[in-house]
This record gives sequence, structure tokens and C-alpha cells, in this order.
Amino acid sequence: PHVEPPKIDPGEAVTYFEKHVQEWVKNLATTELLEKFGIPKRDLGILLDLYADAVTSKSLSDPESVDYYYIDRFAEPLAHRIDVSVIYSTIFFKWAVNPAQKTLFLSKNVPQSTLDNLRQLYETTDRTYIAEEFPAARKMRRKVIMHVGPTNSGKTYHALRAFAAAQSGVYAGPLRLLAHEIWERINLGQIAPLGSESPDFKGTPEYQNSFDKLPHADAIRKHGNPMHARLCNMVTGEEQKIVGVDVGLLSCTVEMMPLNQMVEVGVVDEIQMIGDTQRGSAWTAAVLGLPAMELHLCGEETAVPIVQELLKHTGDEIVVKRYERLTPLTVEETSLEGDWSKIQKGDCVVAFARSNIFKIKQEIEKMTKLRCAVIYGRLPPEIRSEQAALFNDPDSGYDVLVGSDAIGMGLNLKIRRVVFDTLQKSRGAGGGSEPLSISTVKQIAGRAGRFGMHTGSDAPGGFATTLAEKDMAYLRQALATPFIPLPLARVSFTQESFDRVQHTLPLNSSTATVLQAHHYIGALPRKMRYHESDLSKLAICDFIDKTGGRMTTLEKARYLTAPVAWRDPHSVAATKVFMRASNMHNYVDVHTVIETSPEFEALKTVEKAKDLGHTLRSTSNALSSMESLHKALILYIWMSFRAPIMYPHFDKAVELKIRVERALQWTLVSMSSA
Repeated sequence: PHVEPPKIDPGEAVTYFEKHVQEWVKNLATTELLEKFGIPKRDLGILLDLYADAVTSKSLSDPESVDYYYIDRFAEPLAHRIDVSVIYSTIFFKWAVNPAQKTLFLSKNVPQSTLDNLRQLYETTDRTYIAEEFPAARKMRRKVIMHVGPTNSGKTYHALRAFAAAQSGVYAGPLRLLAHEIWERINLGQIAPLGSESPDFKGTPEYQNSFDKLPHADAIRKHGNPMHARLCNMVTGEEQKIVGVDVGLLSCTVEMMPLNQMVEVGVVDEIQMIGDTQRGSAWTAAVLGLPAMELHLCGEETAVPIVQELLKHTGDEIVVKRYERLTPLTVEETSLEGDWSKIQKGDCVVAFARSNIFKIKQEIEKMTKLRCAVIYGRLPPEIRSEQAALFNDPDSGYDVLVGSDAIGMGLNLKIRRVVFDTLQKSRGAGGGSEPLSISTVKQIAGRAGRFGMHTGSDAPGGFATTLAEKDMAYLRQALATPFIPLPLARVSFTQESFDRVQHTLPLNSSTATVLQAHHYIGALPRKMRYHESDLSKLAICDFIDKTGGRMTTLEKARYLTAPVAWRDPHSVAATKVFMRASNMHNYVDVHTVIETSPEFEALKTVEKAKDLGHTLRSTSNALSSMESLHKALILYIWMSFRAPIMYPHFDKAVELKIRVERALQWTLVSMSSA
């Protein structure tokens, strides 16, 4: 369960540090964890007592020590009570390996072997100079251009024009949908390269040299501009579209960026996600490590200070370009006052629980006779895209969109008005709820009135309101509040650091202990912090150790980063089957692990109903089963890219994935009233 961290004012960090050190030292969890790291019990008590004495006697409270040990961290935003323990522990290790303590320790009969072990643990996990982990980028002096502004300000388009004009380049976005969209637009010539407005522009190299030989030349003529067309490959965690071996442009998800390949232009989208507690480390790696002569970072103003901090010592040049919204966004005078009959064509209702999305859809279709498309996080990206297309098409009969915060990025949607069902969001299992962040409210509301998406008699601009009147004050406050700078960038373990730490810890240390060592020992640069979500994976680590059998350290680390829906029992069950099959047979047969599952039977039931024109008895159960089946197939495909010998049936998995997507789309359409 979520335990609220203390709220410590900036001027109170040192006082808090001194006052509560004994609590940390005497906590049984502290000693148990440090013993797991290999510190002998007989020495640990002495070391912890000396640490507490040093802190309470103010030996670490002078300005130089406060700066050296980065004690102000206590006053930075803390997500969970456990963060306090992490800070105490990392300061302890940095203090313990300080040569100034050695004489004291030896006088207290702490053996040299223990001191050597402490130093080895510290040095193995030390990432103070994390920028040096990216040698290709450090060999360059990059020009970093930040394009910042609100949703619907055109900031990304300017960066994409530079990408479209480059001989070599990488676009990296947060979603497979976005990577696919940019891949398609670049190949079709739908993005005008920088300089194409010049009278001297004769077309892209592809247009001038080989246009008629392109296999998709007819599609370019129909949907794009032949003079702007470029060849571009695509790589995501679950999909690859290779149009040519020597193609200079690549569209990918942020986690799949090539960090060892020098390019002319790099574009990283949604840069504010650098502070995301689940995935922020991928954006940190992009900022520090993408070896692009010109690196474009697109997103919110909130990210500017943290990017400047990260690049302070890299020698890179930073330019900030700011943009204003292209169409107005207006908060309506009143809410819907709890009345779904006030929903209009072009509305997008945003809810934050899958079950609520379908309840709202049914209510709206019952009270207004308007049909609703749906978009939510568990829905495969391909189906989200199809549902978006139904909503955008004025002749489809789908005039309203009901979705989760998944509508916040990655889809072009003709939304006239955003309606928030609530402005509260669940913290997760056992965690209660909390208000949506101001950044989230701004991003979702900003989807209304997208520039260029409305035509005809529509006046430009968008609107935002809420279902309940009680939420209107917070909506107005959030949209009027200036952006607050991100306090931290996130980092995560790498496969290399995982392997290195595993070999430093005692023999047969658990996967959880390896993960904890990164957090509780490792030093990081200022304004950087490991994902707190890592420490919520300790039970997952135990599951991997128990089920994984003979898996290597790197295989275990791979499962920790794999797209497993750990809260979904069906996904966990499929993962267990995958692991056991790889242990027993050294390969995973897609027929054995997928086509014998109850979820596959649900797929066959849906396909039969579709072919016969029947309705389903339990649409909700069918949807849930197929969502889980789709996630299992995505995991298989993801693994097949990384371990193709062990997961050999890539083509079959893709074929099954397409079947599931068709069945899902049919099920969603059949749920709407005629």
C-alpha cells in the first residue's frame, strides 16, 4: 500500500536528516537489507552507530558536507515513504567509503576486508558521471534545440521538418502509434522538409533519383507529395518495418533508440516524460546519449530546467524555442451538471477506469442516441487507431469518443470539447486516489480544437468542461496555472549495470537484492533519481527467481523490462508458461503456450459469433480475455526480437495478433447501439 512520504521544506532538510537518522539505523529492515548486500552483521552495528553519531553530532551538517552528500534531496519531491530510506542509505555508503573515516573504522576493529567490500559495492553502483555511459554522444558537441509549448502549438512539426530534410536521422516517440504515424508520413511525403519552400528546391534525393522505382509510388501520389517523400524504417519493441537496408531515416519508440549510431538530426518527442516515474529513464538516455549533430527535444516548458541541468557539463549547445497554442482553448461556463444527455457531437469524455468507460458509453448511447468510439490503455494501439478513425470520420456514425488518458498523446483526433468524468485518478492497488496533475489536465484538455483538424463552419478553438460542477474550479485552476518545472529526471538500471552488481553481491543474491543495490547504494548526479516503480517490482523479482530456474542474470533483467502486464493474472500466467517452456525445452512454442489457453478459446468464440452474425453473451469477458491474449502475443513478439532462437515463431505470433485485433474491433463495434 502507498505510504505518504514526509513533506519537508527546503530549509528543513538538514534538521530532518539529523532528527530521524536513529529511526533509520535502528530499523530492522535497514540491517536486513545491508546484510543482504554482504556487510557482516558483526561490523554492521558498529558502522551504523558511527554513522548515527556523525549525523547527530552535526559532522555532516556544515555547508560543504551538505553539498557533498546532497542532503537537500530530503526536501525534493518524494513519491513514497521508502524514498527516505533510500536517501539515508546512499548517504551512508558515500560516508562509509570516504577515506577520512578509515582510521576511525579500523580503531573500532572493523576489518579491512569489510571496508574493501563497502568500497567495491559503492564503486560498482556509482553512476555520478552517468553522461560518460554514452561515449558516442560525448565525442560530439551537439546542438540541442528544445521546442516547447502547450498541446496544439505546432512545436513538433518544426522539428519533423528538420528530420525530413536530413540525410540521416532518428525520430523517437513515446508510443508505437506515434512511431508508426511518423514512419507513414515521412514515407508518403506528408511532411515538408526544411527548405522545401525555396524556389531552388528540386525535391528529396528519393524523388530526384529513384521515385518511379519506389514500390509505394502510387500511394505517395494519392496521399502525399512526391517531392517531399523520403524512405524511412521503423523499429518498436514489438514491430519492425524495414523499407531498405541503407535507409538513413528511422522512426522508433524512445526505448528502441540506437545510441551508438551517429546521425545528422535526432527528434525526441514528449520530452516532459523525462520525469515519468515508469519510463522517464528512456528520455534521460535520449538527452544524454543520442549522438545527433542536431538534437530536437519537443514537449512542455516544464522540461527546460532539468534538461539544462543534465547537459550542464557535456559541452553541448542548448537553444530554447517557445511556441504558443495555434487555436484558443476555453473553459465552459458550466459543467454538464451530471447529465450525460448534454453530450454533443465532437465531444470526448475522459474517464480513468476501464469499467467506467463502458458504463459512460452505454449511458450516452442510451440518452442521446449518439454512438461512441472508445480508446483506453489496455486496447492494442492498432485498435485505438481504428476507433480514432471512426470518431474522426463524419460519415461513420460515431460522433462521440469515450476514452482514458490514452487520448493525451499519439492520436490526431477531431475533438471539439473535452469533458472530464472526474479529475481524480487511482494511485494503483491499495493506494486510494489523488487529483490529476496539472500537467495531465493541461495535456488532455489541450486535445480539444486541434489546429487543422476542423473544417467548414467550425470556428477554430476547443472547449473543456467536467461532468460534475464540483470539479470545475480545479479545471479552471489547472488550465490557468503556469507550468511548474520538473524537479527530477529518472534513470534505471541497465543490463550492464545489473550484471556488474550481481557479480559484486554475495553469491546467489536474489534479483530483488540486485535491484535494491542500485537504489540503496548507487550515487547519482543531482536532480536524478531511479524509478520508484523499480522498488514496487520486488515481488516480481521473486516470481522471476522462482519461475525462471536456470535463467541467466541478463535474461532475468530482460523480463524486468519486458512488456508484461503484472497486474493482469492472465498475463502473469502466460509469462509463467513462457518461462517454464524456455527452461524445459530451451524454446517457446507459440502453439503450446498460446493456442491451448482459455483466452484463445475466447477468441474462437468471438470469431464464430462474428461469422454467424450472433451477439456475445458476455462482451465484457470476451474483451478482457482478448486484451490479455493480445498482451501475451506482444510479449512473445517482443521476446522474439531479443531472443529469436528461444522464441522462434515470430510470424505465427504476428498472424495471431492480427486475428485478435480484428476480433477486438468487431466486439467494440458490436457493443454500440444500432
